[in-house]
Amino acid sequence: MMNEPTDFIGNILAKLINLQLENSSMRDKMANWNMSVVLDTDYYPVSIIFDEIISIEAGLVSDPTLVFKLKFDTILKLVERKTTMIRAILRGKIKVKGFRHLIALYRFYGFMNSILKG
Repeated sequence: MMNEPTDFIGNILAKLINLQLENSSMRDKMANWNMSVVLDTDYYPVSIIFDEIISIEAGLVSDPTLVFKLKFDTILKLVERKTTMIRAILRGKIKVKGFRHLIALYRFYGFMNSILKG
């Protein structure tokens, strides 16, 4: 289980991620990802660092693997299941930087889909 940050967006993400970390096979698989993902929201950026442990920090990490630019409203719609990640990307609600890291993009997309499906 990861520590839950005190910032609002990071705390929501940590709660959702911790549900997935209860599965030991998922936890072991993610330990080898060695990537960082920035969710650049209209309030503030949040960085998710996948390493031997997963951590969430308010702010930007240097040289992130992937950057997702989106509004907080889009995060809420994803959590409430009013939209899907692919629909939000196709409609321009989520802009993605980091297509040179296709494996990382595929891993993170699959991970977020599993989190959002509960």
